[in-house]
Amino acid sequence: MTTVNRKYIYVLFVWLLALLFFTFSYTTMAQTTNTPEDNTIQNTLLSFSIEKTQIYVGDTFMLNLNVANITELAGWQCDIVFDPAVLEAGEVVVSDFLDEENAETFVFTTAIDINNDTGRITNINATRTANGGKSGTGKLLSINFTAKTVGESQVTLSNFHAGTPGGTIQLNTPEIIITVVEENDNVPTFSFSTDANSVSIGDTFTLHLNANQLTDLSDWECDLLFDANLLQASEVIEGNFLKQDNVSSRFRHSRIDNTAGEIIGLSVTRLAENGVRGSGRLLSVVFTAKAVGKARVTLKDLYAYSSNSEEIPLNIPEFIVTVSDLDSVLLSFSIDEIPVRVDDTFKLNLNVEGAIDFAGWFCDIVFDPTALEAIEVNEGEFLKDGTSDPYFLEGTIDNAVGKLRNVGSVRLSRNGLSGTGKLLSVTFTAKRVGETQVSLANYHAGSSDLQIIRLNSSEFVITVEERVFPPSDVNQDGHVNILDLMRVAQFLGTDASVTPEADVDSDGTIGILDLIVVAQHIGDTTSSAPTLSANMNLVMLDRKELIPAMIRALISQAMLQNDGSLVFQEGIVNLQKLLTSLIPEKTMLFHNYPNPFNPETWIPYQLAEAADVSVTIYAANGMIIRTLMLGSQQAGKYMRRSRAVYWDGKNSSGEPVASGLYFYTLTAGNFTATRKMLIKK
Repeated sequence: MTTVNRKYIYVLFVWLLALLFFTFSYTTMAQTTNTPEDNTIQNTLLSFSIEKTQIYVGDTFMLNLNVANITELAGWQCDIVFDPAVLEAGEVVVSDFLDEENAETFVFTTAIDINNDTGRITNINATRTANGGKSGTGKLLSINFTAKTVGESQVTLSNFHAGTPGGTIQLNTPEIIITVVEENDNVPTFSFSTDANSVSIGDTFTLHLNANQLTDLSDWECDLLFDANLLQASEVIEGNFLKQDNVSSRFRHSRIDNTAGEIIGLSVTRLAENGVRGSGRLLSVVFTAKAVGKARVTLKDLYAYSSNSEEIPLNIPEFIVTVSDLDSVLLSFSIDEIPVRVDDTFKLNLNVEGAIDFAGWFCDIVFDPTALEAIEVNEGEFLKDGTSDPYFLEGTIDNAVGKLRNVGSVRLSRNGLSGTGKLLSVTFTAKRVGETQVSLANYHAGSSDLQIIRLNSSEFVITVEERVFPPSDVNQDGHVNILDLMRVAQFLGTDASVTPEADVDSDGTIGILDLIVVAQHIGDTTSSAPTLSANMNLVMLDRKELIPAMIRALISQAMLQNDGSLVFQEGIVNLQKLLTSLIPEKTMLFHNYPNPFNPETWIPYQLAEAADVSVTIYAANGMIIRTLMLGSQQAGKYMRRSRAVYWDGKNSSGEPVASGLYFYTLTAGNFTATRKMLIKK
């Protein structure tokens, strides 16, 4: 029997086991007459959890499905549903919760299907083959997600079933909201860095863990994970960041485990009342490279606290260490355009890493002609130094067999170049969905003294995805414009089952948030110029809040483009109703936030009609501290930070005011109201 046949028989066997388990569970349930109390495990709870406290665009994070207080669990299955516009699912790992520490227990799972176009992961399951079930609390599975864009994604379970050896278990259906925000330069982060320009087998180098833009760091703790097949850790050295102002610190690391690739129990505590701010080095780890490859280094269970014992939300940093062969140079591929979709034209780069006295090279590039079509070849910048241009050989493209033959470059000066850079770019067009492999053949390189340079190269896999229109392009015509907005407005307040394409945020109903999502992408296009005027985009600047001015502009635009159709008539009516709902019935002044504050605060209010608005700030003795003139304001709600009154805690001379009680008065036409606030330093 061949290896391939054995593989498929194994997969079929596993699939049949899972099918038999769940068929048995359902049959048992149908044949028994147990009461709901017999079939339901009391106090058993399913829940989602994530390790990160804040998720930014581009972040990769792990979502866990956990079970608490389960009794006699013998098997389970489920689907996971998420918003593919916000998240992209990667690897799914079923945990060993059903396993035992004896040789007679096995847990079988079948092939899991991840569909990032529809936002669904199906056929997730685990079946226990030993007698009896597993009881307790633990993790059932983990999903590796990547945050694609700013927004919220609800993650829920679907088709969840669980069983005991004698029946089924009825459990809750958990859900979690994943909020993805834009990262900015002032957000506190941890990051890795190294001083080594290149790493070869046998090299010893130091990897640093750094703090960036911290405002009040007092202590932190984590575990550090690394690839034990490629790296070996030998020493951990404390950084000086928490020792600022000659303050002592308590540094601890329990142990280095080079078998598992872990440094367990890293922690540093600053022995002072105050924390530190700024950027600096937290830790250094000395590694030795063991084998060729790309080693991933990251953190686990990262916690950081301020001097007030408040947890500081941080990213989970990652770092890739590329280990090359001794005295060799690494050639690698990369692409700039991700993701790659069918019919996309993209550039594949050939890069060199760790070169010394690199004077010339040539090679063939092999690809699958059914998946890719090569268009052109462009020279890279690595062998150019401004003194003399190298001789570049474009090679010959053969799309019939999938080969770029005899491409290369030679420097025309006496010296070679050292370092890392791009050798060439090949422009391809993606022809079909799926994974396709690109590799090098017949590759050679030499130095300026005519010595052969040893090269390492790895194959590169390109994943081509199905071309999909963004959810904001409701009518899928390649433009996000007034027609998409009218489509949502036409069915505002209805169930999404009638017109699922108008349910842009996939929450089951067509509501205000769908309008916001479409409005914020007005002008986007995938095929030709946008049809909406450029001035319209100025109205969309406040993407956090649906404001009356935005709706008025949309109504005006809809009136201009009204063709008399039912879509426009119903859409305009709904937009006018929406505008009415956004105008408050009465003018009000609300409490500032935060309160107490230091040094800045925001003062929210709402206007029932347009008015000239000002806010006057008084000290406790009645003396005017500062007057903020806001000018003429339209009717509407001014609640979020982008629209509320902002005070930086300074007087009219620009000097910070002292701690204490203050009052603020809002004047809007004939309306006045006063509230108090507290500055606490």
